Amino acid sequence: MRKFLTKVAIFTLLTVLILLAGLAMPVTPRASVSEHFSILQKDSLLANADSPRMIFIGGSNVSFGLNSQMIKDSLNVNPVNTGINAGFGLKFMLDNAAQYIRKGDIIIAPLEYSHYTQDCNYCSEALLRVVMDVDRRYSRLLNFRQMLNLFAGVPQYIASKFNPKAYFGFEIDPPHRVNAFNSYGDNCAHWNMENRDFAPHGRLDDFNRQIIGKIKDFENIVEQKGATFYIAYPSYMATSFYKSEDIIAAIRNELEKNFKVLGTPARYMMPDSLMFDTSYHLNKQGADIRTARLIEDIKRF
Repeated sequence: MRKFLTKVAIFTLLTVLILLAGLAMPVTPRASVSEHFSILQKDSLLANADSPRMIFIGGSNVSFGLNSQMIKDSLNVNPVNTGINAGFGLKFMLDNAAQYIRKGDIIIAPLEYSHYTQDCNYCSEALLRVVMDVDRRYSRLLNFRQMLNLFAGVPQYIASKFNPKAYFGFEIDPPHRVNAFNSYGDNCAHWNMENRDFAPHGRLDDFNRQIIGKIKDFENIVEQKGATFYIAYPSYMATSFYKSEDIIAAIRNELEKNFKVLGTPARYMMPDSLMFDTSYHLNKQGADIRTARLIEDIKRF
């Protein structure tokens, strides 16, 4: 029995040491050039862009779906595109942006439809990478629920530190690299690329009405700072849109009862031919069309 317990203790100790070593290891070369590191550029824009400012908050439908130069030329504002990855989760995206809002800012949130169907504390490996690889000070924005959600991904994260492909012979798709963004934060690395084959999104999960409360809390912060808040709709592939029309209609109904809303879901439903590599990612032509519609809707206010 003693030998068995000794072996268990040794195994446990080795496991703990490996886990601690993985956490202590520096960022891998592959991770260091990923899009997750673009949050530093986006936060710098939020901190330093001159007023008047128009700040866009969302996931990759925002980063892949705007031509901010058109917005600047048409509306005489300085656009800041904060979009990176919807997997950061609604709460983190809103809380991070809230730190930088100034009097007179216009905040527009074209959130992904998935944000309205998830728990507001949802977060994925993408956020874990931001906290562990980019800057651990981002952890101060996380609550206990988010910490628990992220903890499940720690073993896989640590395992990636011991993967040779994270150090040698790796390739990262140009649109998903840290340098894929222009000076406004738009992802423009794919603008001269051909559309790719991909599977459309399936049916959305049911609408989570608790999300409205979290967005309301953010709107209150925006207004207390003397800024203005609008909800907008994401660009979304037509094939995926039609699979969830009833859920999207329920989302629209609740949003219009609670917020100032730009446009309609159908207005930002995009033909499949304008999508680049997911149901949310527009190609250059699609980004221009979506931006032109958004400008029209903003001018109505």
